[in-house]
Amino acid sequence: MGFFICFLFQPDVTAPGVNILAAYSLFASASNLITDNRRGFPYNVQQGTSMSCPHVAGIAGLLKTKHPNWSPAAIKSAIMTTATTLDNTKMPIQDAF
Repeated sequence: MGFFICFLFQPDVTAPGVNILAAYSLFASASNLITDNRRGFPYNVQQGTSMSCPHVAGIAGLLKTKHPNWSPAAIKSAIMTTATTLDNTKMPIQDAF
């Protein structure tokens, strides 16, 4: 979770959103700065909710495919009750909450 998100919001579930290697436009510069002439990279490291939301949306989509009669509340509950809290080394946190 990004630094500022921890203090502004109390999310029900979080997903990776920092230093995500993602598909990238070949026409955009590597840094998104107009003065940066580096182009042609098919992937770039990105961060933010634009990177974390697709993780959770993908999980929700898979659950909806497997359980087409589940309501949005049931899908949210399934995600929240089966998520695992991990530390920065990707190991489960003991007694997280």
